[in-house]
Amino acid sequence: MKTESPFQQVGAKAKSNGIEIYYETFGKPENPAVLLIMGLDCQCVMWSMDFIEPLVAAGYYVIRFDNRDIGLSTWMNDWNKKKLYTLEDIARDAIGLLDAINIPKAHIIGASMGGMIAQRIALSHAEKVLSLTSIMSSGYALNPSAVKSFSTKIAFRLMPYLVKKVRIKNKILDGKVTVDSYLATYKKVLAGTKYPFNEAYFRKLFSYSILERKGQNPKARYQQLCAIVASGSRLKELPKINVPTLILHGTADKLVPPIHAKIYAPLIPNAKMVWLEGVGHEIPTGALPQVHEEILALFK
Repeated sequence: MKTESPFQQVGAKAKSNGIEIYYETFGKPENPAVLLIMGLDCQCVMWSMDFIEPLVAAGYYVIRFDNRDIGLSTWMNDWNKKKLYTLEDIARDAIGLLDAINIPKAHIIGASMGGMIAQRIALSHAEKVLSLTSIMSSGYALNPSAVKSFSTKIAFRLMPYLVKKVRIKNKILDGKVTVDSYLATYKKVLAGTKYPFNEAYFRKLFSYSILERKGQNPKARYQQLCAIVASGSRLKELPKINVPTLILHGTADKLVPPIHAKIYAPLIPNAKMVWLEGVGHEIPTGALPQVHEEILALFK
């Protein structure tokens, strides 16, 4: 597959679940498939080639795609409070994509919100799943048990009601779509303590994804957040997952603190919990050898 830029490959669009999903593939189609699902407000090019290429070299057919409302997939411009989509809807988008490109089963890897979607796939579409890898994610993002502050506990309990009734606004949800704003957010919120934030790489990535690819929907962050909130908890369902499962989580994750993994990982039968020391809400290059070792061991 020829490279159009250091970040994007030649891709295509598939009809799925009533919308169009943009996707890219790497490796040989006859090899076991790996589906990569990115997180909230993230385009598929956030899955770096450093993450993808070792999987291809190990004999896998890797697929990355833009979730609805982001990148080159359909933006839900008719979205409103009465038409909230959920993580189940995004899971169906992913399953529809696999069907459209004739993939009967795949190893599912999801990061952050993508991990939540991957969990949903393993629960609702287990027949399509070879294994599940959930990275820096949660079984219930608004779990009051995961926070200490009383006011935050109350806010978490009210959030499902508020998203249906009130348009919540703040600097993060309604930030400007600029290279500098995304760079500042990632550097402040996502970076861990062990590996230095690669500012030069992310500046190039955001310059490409925002200015050239023009895939950063200004409404995606809020609308996808509403999908997370509207989907509620999966904690009571997670014991039903019956595929090989790997949980990866950084010990320095400020956005989805480690307590989330401590809560949900034990609920999945025989899931392996692996801590990434000093890693934040990120998959830094320095942690990739450990990440790949664990993922490939799971696949085998």
